[in-house]
Amino acid sequence: MHHPAHGASVTRFADIEILRYTIPGFEALPLERKLFVYHLSQAALAGRDIAFDQNGRHSLRLRALLEGIYRHYRGERSSADFRALEEYLFRLWFSSGIHHHYGSEKFEPHFSRSFLTEALREVQDEAGQLLRFRGKELTELLDLIFDPTIAPKRTVQTGAEDLLAASSANFYAPGIKQAEAERFYREAYAELSEREAAAPPSLGLNSRLSSTEDGRLYEEVYRIGGLYGSALECISGHLKSALAYCESEEQRQSILHLLQYYKTGELSAYNDYCISWVADTAPQVDFINGFTEVYTDPLGMKGMWESLVHIRHEEASKRTAKICQEAGWFEAHAPIDPRFRKESPRGVSATVVSVAMLAGDSYPATPIGINLPNADWIRAEYGSKSVTIENIHSAYEIASEHSGLTEAFVHDADTLALLKRYEGTTEQLHTDLHECLGHGSGRLLEGVSPEALGAYHSTLEEARADLFALYYMADEHLIELGLLPDGEAYKACYYRYLLNGLITQLVRIRPGHQLEEAHMRNRALIARYVLERGEALGALSLEGLELRIHDYAALRPIIAELLAEVQRIKSEGDQPAGRALVERYAVEVDPEMHAEILERYAQLDIAPYKGFVNPRLELVYDAEGGISDVLAHYDEGYAEQMLRYGDEYSTLTEDPVGAYELQQPEPSDATLALAKELRGQLRHAMDGQVASSMRSKGLYYGINFGLTLDHILRLSARLPQDAALARYILSRDVRELKIIGQLIYPVEALSYEEASTLGRTTFANPELRDYLAKNLFDRHPEAPYWALDWILTPRAQRWEDLLPLGFTILARQFTGGFAISSEAQRRLLLAEALELLSDEELPYPTPLQRAALLMLKRWGRSDEALRTELLASEALERWAESSSAVQREFADDLRFELESFS
Repeated sequence: MHHPAHGASVTRFADIEILRYTIPGFEALPLERKLFVYHLSQAALAGRDIAFDQNGRHSLRLRALLEGIYRHYRGERSSADFRALEEYLFRLWFSSGIHHHYGSEKFEPHFSRSFLTEALREVQDEAGQLLRFRGKELTELLDLIFDPTIAPKRTVQTGAEDLLAASSANFYAPGIKQAEAERFYREAYAELSEREAAAPPSLGLNSRLSSTEDGRLYEEVYRIGGLYGSALECISGHLKSALAYCESEEQRQSILHLLQYYKTGELSAYNDYCISWVADTAPQVDFINGFTEVYTDPLGMKGMWESLVHIRHEEASKRTAKICQEAGWFEAHAPIDPRFRKESPRGVSATVVSVAMLAGDSYPATPIGINLPNADWIRAEYGSKSVTIENIHSAYEIASEHSGLTEAFVHDADTLALLKRYEGTTEQLHTDLHECLGHGSGRLLEGVSPEALGAYHSTLEEARADLFALYYMADEHLIELGLLPDGEAYKACYYRYLLNGLITQLVRIRPGHQLEEAHMRNRALIARYVLERGEALGALSLEGLELRIHDYAALRPIIAELLAEVQRIKSEGDQPAGRALVERYAVEVDPEMHAEILERYAQLDIAPYKGFVNPRLELVYDAEGGISDVLAHYDEGYAEQMLRYGDEYSTLTEDPVGAYELQQPEPSDATLALAKELRGQLRHAMDGQVASSMRSKGLYYGINFGLTLDHILRLSARLPQDAALARYILSRDVRELKIIGQLIYPVEALSYEEASTLGRTTFANPELRDYLAKNLFDRHPEAPYWALDWILTPRAQRWEDLLPLGFTILARQFTGGFAISSEAQRRLLLAEALELLSDEELPYPTPLQRAALLMLKRWGRSDEALRTELLASEALERWAESSSAVQREFADDLRFELESFS
């Protein structure tokens, strides 16, 4: 009996319905297992931002913009425009980006550009939020939303055009051509040593490919200290907490290998993790965590970040255990060339599980079965591990019980009876065979690269696994094993699979679009191939939208024929043949047939796509502060969960690539030469006495040549305004280079994210902070609004390190004539500054307080109304009468400054 919340509808929008799943048996787990689930779940959710950024370079900024408006907008929230904006945000959350999670096409906004800009202005003026979204950067985001020609597809994997240019997924820097990327990795594989080639790394799996100014390609590796480092550090912290609750030493070693992989980014460590994870088949609680599936990469190499935490379903796992025990028999009897068979399948294991947490690329939409690892050589030598997710499968079943979908497309009474009788058994068994044996079957010929099929790999690999499952669904051996009741059951699987591949999956495609997603292409490939061959034999026919199968037995040889060919293509690395097969059967959609399908489907009023909200796990503490239990709550709404995740699991900045490239730039040869020449000039003019004097005052640098500011200014004047040079020398721990970098940074190239990164890296050095405000931010028209944004962002989300710089920038801007026009912003800024200065516990003023005090004095000079308000304020009176010498000093300083201007 399922929990009443299981399979329940939470909300519906666009073409999506959100369901709820529950975790059967969670309450009965011992506390150690519950805590293991909890910490693994925290590690899963901590990677959420990575998936957003991988799906598109602007995804995190757009999420921040739209979430901010959704939270703070005070206008009419029931208007058509606002409801359309809400739907757009809900879709962005669902897809971790602005492209459809299946079709890959960009969402079409049903609100106007003018509404969005007006809503943003209202939030900025009335709530003092989202002040960073202005000028060129705001225009860039608005163009991305409203211009259909910008980033129209997240992933394109077929066609004559350059696949990288046609795709907007954030795995390759703009401008890198497909041929360049393919050559880069082809050469990288060729350069592997003999030892490395024996256990080849999955090159490109955990990196973004970028290029220097002069076109040299290099990888930005996902690791702690590298790209996505802050998220991976957080993930690793939770994984370390989970170590205390591992069920076995093998499981502990698996997590330690994963931690080493996240620390170093080395793919050999990832291989170690995969090997240990595959071998660890005993635990009740298990997990997936990492850069895994490559479907989103147009070249099929780079892994999307995803995670699942799941609990073994003991009774149902007996079914998959039977299949795994027979792996050798299935492989030996596969209808493929004996050269392509595995001689003795090793380490094949499979379980039926209940998922406890979904994250990254597996959330909110999730697969119902998974087989890992992906590396063929690990599968061949060490085996694979499969899971069938029972509670997700059952939630789907409950939600679709009365949808009417089957009846809308199946009118034959005998076929309806067949499906009703057998489909509950055959659907799960097909998933088991696909994951447990299909993906683990077959082998590559010696010397064939696992990347040989390129962009066609994912579709053909899914087709191979499905064909393997379909072929054996009709085998008497399954009846002998007790997995099917009789020789009629397979027919339900065949009918449903072909109906889906030919007709019903097309309800998920928009008119005028073609098939893009690998699983949809694989199903179309198989169904259309079988239809073509079967019609010629008179075994089946498609009459309009009515599929009729006249001879089920005749279909199995056709499936065997296609399986043999797909296996040959993979084993030999025959990309031309693979491409021909995919392009012929798996891409195009007949527009007339599609229109008829959509018209019939629309009458049902059901959502073609479904996803899930996660349970909310809560630690329970006893009177002594110890953890006494972990509770799973099933009451959180969709928007409620997404906003909470934004608050609790924002582990990356809004432009992680921009921040990373500023902190760890990869210079061109010309930039390196110029920087080397500049450093030589600094060394020639160094003054050790000045440098020593600065060190004695607490101004520490890795290198300080002791040049005066006048000398630095003269050197800077000889240099061009050059963003690449500025970024490189700013990354060096050399005092003079950092100051010169500020002076030569072209303001038009400076983004909010880069400004924030520079501020965070200089916050502890008052000299650099002050020079940054003067040399760089004085030149940028958006700087005062960025400073306000740093200060007025809610405390749980803001960077405290940026506040001294923010107040310093505003002090200088007020002196230069800047004025805040919004009364709400004025009120919030004043309240924030007064609160910071009202701490009576501090024995001496902090740098932050001094910066806030300076800002108030400069603001008061230029603003008579503020000056009058401050002089009459309760805060100033309270400070003057305080027992704290620091507070009295603030009062005296502020009064002296402001009264002289009254």
